[in-house]
Amino acid sequence: MKQSKIFLVFLFLFFFLLIEFDYGYSLFFRNDNRLKETMVLPVEYENLQKENEELKSTLNIFETNQEKQVSKVVLHDPYEYFNQVTILKGKEEGLRENDFVWNEEGYIGRVKEVRNHSSIVELFTSSHTSLPVIVQNSSGVLEREGEDLVVKKIISKEKIEEGSIIYTSIYSDIHLSIPVAKVISVKDSNVEQTLTVTPLIHLEDLNYVFVERPVTYD
Repeated sequence: MKQSKIFLVFLFLFFFLLIEFDYGYSLFFRNDNRLKETMVLPVEYENLQKENEELKSTLNIFETNQEKQVSKVVLHDPYEYFNQVTILKGKEEGLRENDFVWNEEGYIGRVKEVRNHSSIVELFTSSHTSLPVIVQNSSGVLEREGEDLVVKKIISKEKIEEGSIIYTSIYSDIHLSIPVAKVISVKDSNVEQTLTVTPLIHLEDLNYVFVERPVTYD
């Protein structure tokens, strides 16, 4: 009889400890998951906040009367790094080939291919670029030569200064004077000046962009 009572006491203690262990184990993992969520949420919030600030910054600049859309860059292929990006708007959203693209830092390029809900933008840093630009009070054409971006065909007698900002020409179908690049060196042949320039946009950090229709004179 005494042995039976001892056995029952041990059995009771065994089940009690088993229940407590199960409860503690569950509580530990619940708290662990909450801790992970607590650690992850601030990071996600910070990323969303940064993205929101970039979008607001993009929306708050260069008011124009032209139709304007905002889109997100969704692909920047490292093999096409200086040539193109893909944005998340296309034919169904009203985009067309040759629409021009820019952001709060400056000019980016032109839409060269339109799909249903995405488009490929050819960057002005590509090897195919030929962009009419203005620097100080002189006109020229921005092109790519090997690894360099250069502005040629400046026949004005005005001396171009290093550090000057290059803008899109309002005499082209781009109705805005959008900053494009900064002059880093000037070569003067006494016939024309050739400028080596560096882009103002940060290719590694393209996020939200404006897309606008070029001017037509029909």
